[in-house]
Formats: sequence, C-alpha cells, structure tokens
Amino acid sequence: MIISPPILKMPQGNASDEQWLASLMPFSSRGGFPIASRMAWHGGQHIEHTDTGAHGEPVRAIADGVVVYKRTPSPDADKKPLAYQGETDNGCVVIKHSTEIGEGPDGQIEYYSIYMHLKEVFVKNKQPVNRKDSLGSVGSCNGKNAIHLEIICDDANLKKIVGRSSGKLDISTDGRDKIIYGDMHFYLPPGTPFYASIASPQALTGSGAPVHTSTVPLFVTMRFERGKCLLTTRQEDPQQEGLYIELGQPQADSDDKYEYNLYSKAATLGDTFHIAPSAAYELLRFGRVINTENETPIAAGAVPHWHKVNYPGGQAWVDLNAAGVKKFSDADFPHWLGWALIDDDPTPDSQCNSPTLEKWIVGSSGSKLTAGALTAALGDAKTQSRLSHAICKFPTEWEKGQIDTRYDWLKKKSDVLNELMTEEQYADFKAYVEALSFWEEAGLELNSNHWHFHPRLFFSHFRRCGWMGKDDISRLIRKTLPNPSVINREDQNSALTKGNIYEYLSTANEKRPAQLYPNISTVMRKYLIVTPLRISHLISQLAEETGRLKAMVEGGPDSYFDKYEPGTDQGKKLGNTAKGDGKKFKGRGLIQLTGRENYIRYGKYRRIDFSIENQSQTLLTSAYKTCDAAGYFWASKQRNKINEKKKMVPLGDLGINSWADKGADLESSKQVTKCINTAAHHFNEVRWPCFQHAWYASNDETAPPKNFRPIGE
Repeated sequence: MIISPPILKMPQGNASDEQWLASLMPFSSRGGFPIASRMAWHGGQHIEHTDTGAHGEPVRAIADGVVVYKRTPSPDADKKPLAYQGETDNGCVVIKHSTEIGEGPDGQIEYYSIYMHLKEVFVKNKQPVNRKDSLGSVGSCNGKNAIHLEIICDDANLKKIVGRSSGKLDISTDGRDKIIYGDMHFYLPPGTPFYASIASPQALTGSGAPVHTSTVPLFVTMRFERGKCLLTTRQEDPQQEGLYIELGQPQADSDDKYEYNLYSKAATLGDTFHIAPSAAYELLRFGRVINTENETPIAAGAVPHWHKVNYPGGQAWVDLNAAGVKKFSDADFPHWLGWALIDDDPTPDSQCNSPTLEKWIVGSSGSKLTAGALTAALGDAKTQSRLSHAICKFPTEWEKGQIDTRYDWLKKKSDVLNELMTEEQYADFKAYVEALSFWEEAGLELNSNHWHFHPRLFFSHFRRCGWMGKDDISRLIRKTLPNPSVINREDQNSALTKGNIYEYLSTANEKRPAQLYPNISTVMRKYLIVTPLRISHLISQLAEETGRLKAMVEGGPDSYFDKYEPGTDQGKKLGNTAKGDGKKFKGRGLIQLTGRENYIRYGKYRRIDFSIENQSQTLLTSAYKTCDAAGYFWASKQRNKINEKKKMVPLGDLGINSWADKGADLESSKQVTKCINTAAHHFNEVRWPCFQHAWYASNDETAPPKNFRPIGE
C-alpha cells in the first residue's frame, strides 16, 4: 500500500515521517476530529495552507483510485449561503480506493477519501487517478484557506482494516499473520520474569534469579529503524483507565546494526537449536513464524528471543518468546497504542453523545460536560492525540435530506451550547449545509452511517505498511527502457503494460513459476524490504536480473552452462564437483543463485538439500523458493575487499538493506548494484533508470524524473 498526504512539501532537515506529517497536517481545536466545537461529530480534518503562485495550493490524490464524485465549485463562495461565517468554497472530489494491505481476501480493502472546500477541480467523474495527481486547489472554509479531508469505510472493510469490529484487541491469542506490518508488539502477562543478564542470545533462561517479575500487563513494541532495533514498554495508566503510558525512553539494542545482522543471528539460533535458520529469522523479525506453509512453527519457550527492555522501575532482559507472551503487529491496531473503535452514540443526530468520548473529555471525575470543559479539552495536546486514535461510526454530515434530524439540537438548551440558534440563524446555517451536501447526488456504495478515521493518523499508520499489492508492483516497474537497443535480451526490449505485469506475476512458463504474487510481497515483508527506498533498490535490481519480472532462470542452450562445469575456473569458483553440475545448478530465482556451493548455502538456511536435482529445480518451479532465495541473498550478502595484506575484509554492513539505506542517489544505486553484480552489468541502461522510476513511484516528490513512464492498462 502506497499512500501520502494531500498536500506535499518536502521535509526540512532530518524530520521523521511523523514530524513531517504533523507539519503538513497540524491538529486544530476547530475543525478537528472526531469532535468539533459544540460537541458535534466531525468526520475529517481541516488542513490549513497558504496559496502559492497563480493557482491555489495543489490538492493531490492520497492514493491510486477512481473519482466517484466531483462537484465544480460555485462562483459565489463569497456570498450566502456559502459565506455563512466567511467565504467558503464547495468544490468537492470523492475517490474510491481499492488496495491491498496483506495476503488473501482480508488483505483486499476499499475506502473513500473526500476532499471538500476546493477552489478549483481538475478531474472528471469516473476518472482513474494515481497517487500525487492534482485533483484541484485549496479553497476557503469559513474565511480560512483550508480544505476538509475525510477517510471513511463501511463495516466490512473496517473489519478487514482493523482486524475486528468492536472492542479491544484480543490478547489471549496471537494477532493476524496474513496481514502483518509495521512495528511488532508483545503482550507480557503478569508473572513474566526479567533478568539482569543473559549468558548469550541462545540461552533458554536468564542468568541467576529474576530481578523483577511483572505484576501488571506490560506491552513491548519492537521497531526496526535503519539497522537499529528499538524497544518501548507500555503499561496502563494507574490513574486513567484505557490510557497507556511509556515506561522511560525506548531501549536501543546494544548491537546498533541489529536489524542488518538478523541473518547471522538467525543462523546462530538455527545451529544451536537444530532448526532452519529461515524459521529463526522469522522469529527475530516477527516474534513468531508466520509463514507456516513453508516454515516449521517454533513453539513458545522452545527458542529464546531475548531483548533488554524497560519495566516499572528499571531495565532488564526478557524472553519475548516465553510461554504466555502473545505477538502482534501494527496491523492489529493495538489498543495500548491508543486505537479505539467508537460506536456507542445511541442518537441519530450529529451531536456526539458517545459516553466513551465524553469520559475522555471530562475525565473520571464525573463532572458535567460543559462548553468550557469541551473547549479546554479540544485545545489540550494529550486529549487531541487520544481523540485522533478513535475510529468512529456516525452519520455523514453531507446528507441533505437529514439536515433537520442531524442539527435540530442546535436550537435546544444544552450544557455544551453557550447560545442557542434562533430560527433565523438556523435557517442560514441549514442553507449553508445544503450548499455543501452531496451524499444523495454522489450515490456512493456506502451507508450514510459509516466509519471515520483521522486522516493524519491513517497516513501515519499505513505509511508503515510495506505490503505491495499487484497494482503497486505494476506502478513500480518501468514501462520502457531509455536505450533498449543496447540490451541483448529480448525480454527487455519490449514496452510493458499492466496486463504484462499481471501475467508475469500470475502465470507460469519454462522461465518462471506461477503465483509470483503474493510470494514476492511475502518475501519483501519477511526481509524488511518495506520502505520506499529499499523497495526501489530491489525493484531496480530485479529489472535487470529478471527482465522486469519476465524470467527467473538463466537462459541459453545446455551448452551455455558448460562454463560452470568442473575443471573450469568458473566451475571451481561455484563449487561444482560432478559433470552436469553446470546445468543442475544454473542461475535460478529473482536474484539468481548460481553454482552448487550457493545452492548448498541456501539449502542450509532452509534445511533443504538443494544438491539433488529434483530439489535444485524447485528454485524455479516453486514461487516461494524463487522469491525467498532472493530474499536470503539480499539479507545474507556480505561485501568484502582485499586489504594491503591480500586478505578479504568486510567492506560494509551485513545485508543489502544496509547499502540501500544509504540513499537514493546515483552512487548508492551503484553500490547496491555491486552487491548483486560486481561488474554493474547494464547499470546505466537498466538498473539506474528503473531505480529512478520506482523511487518516484513510491516516494513523495512531485517532480518526476526525466522520461518517467508509468505502466498503462
């Protein structure tokens, strides 16, 4: 899933993604989510910006989709009824997004984005749009330069997106394993032991007696970030039910390249416990084995997963695979991060009568909700943050036929209303709402009473979802090459279409297995190739290695592989020992493994004997092995150099992610290429232009590189 905010300005300095989003979409006490002034439900977020240039600030599609409704703005924004409390534009666009967040039917989701208060509208009804396409320009809302952005979905998609329809996350069992992304989370039940030290990461228990045994539920978050592994511990606030607080500062693993070294750590665990290192890798990556179709599960307590974390009053070592510990990911929308499903307003009007949210605002004191208390709460940063994590079900504010049902309470006495509306004031207000309403006209495939997400939190959350759906992959692949005449492969000379990519991902022939998708995304997720930068570097390499996903095997007649036979320099280098090894162990996979020795190494990682012919061929016939062999190579690759004593010494960090993280420039792309192909074969003709394409398709820049050619239908 690739997503970005509707206003795109490049970040300044070293701002984190969360900081960048906050600068583009700051919280506001007026026009906030999910409650606005007067305790009224508000389905979206107002985003204020200053116009620049001849046109207003460009408003861009947040993700690929189809325009299902558009309204040209009225020229009378400065006149009543639109100028109710100041000039207001009513240009509107609604986009339906169909995307994927994980494997299987539950990973296929639909949601809508609504863009209101546009000064100009540039799109048409039923028009397909790509992320970052200009939809219109920022207009005015009540005299301020701003748009209203809304993210909504129905009941069925809410369950797919969040993994549940109500209540808190079930901590009696592990979370979803087909839809898993972002940070990993661990529920530590009361009675969990913490140790001052461990003999080694392979020790089944800590050294000595526990220094602490938990008495309350604790929740540990594991985040991988540019090589580091950061651990944050939370517990429920003893003073405020349902609010969770962090215990101290996040703990950074003592190995500052922990993430980059996952392969070597998994290999050591595998050797110690006589299990496949590939399964141990999943334990360290996800906290459990999730790919049970291809890996043997690891029972809780059977293999340790040690990390030093905070506990109430100190820091110590804990086994995150101990019996009783449950594992989750951001895909489960954990309640200890603040996520809450709110569907407890018994009234059909637009006034928020949710007991849950009222308690959040007034606290547990039992005091009345007044206008003053509401104003103070909506201006409080902690309350705003808590409200932003509420996913709420309530009626749309854009339904013309229900205006009186929704807003008649504005004329009635209430503790949250300082002044009641007169009939004349209400008439002006009603005319204003009618001028903005569009629900009946749009005819969306959605009940008027539906779920609403805070837009900024929706972006922040799903920008951590590195799962690439079929459409995402087709966007990342470059349609044409800048100078195909210098490429000697037939499969790299033709222009691709979306249909070609779908065919390559789905169907088999003698050069590739069937069902490359979803296996390619499964493997990218496993090996942490989940950031735009890492994904772009991988896609650029696959463009050359596979002819843009067309072939996963080294081509040519049988005699072509004679150079890999015993007795030849190349055969000796690749460990070939018997006649026929050249053909048996020819290059196969997304990143081709070549030679007996490389097949044996991958076999040791998977605990499969690839030295026998019927197994070596499965690197082409099994889509998972075809993709996983590439992921293994990506994670295990160690580049070396010869020092002045003519000895091989490490040149850099372990794993290609460490090289990919260095940047999006030409030199970084060359260094990643040298990890795959030391001669940088076809770098200028294929790898670099394909990287530029994938990088623009996945990042937030608005100026495409020269000759950017997205895939067409």
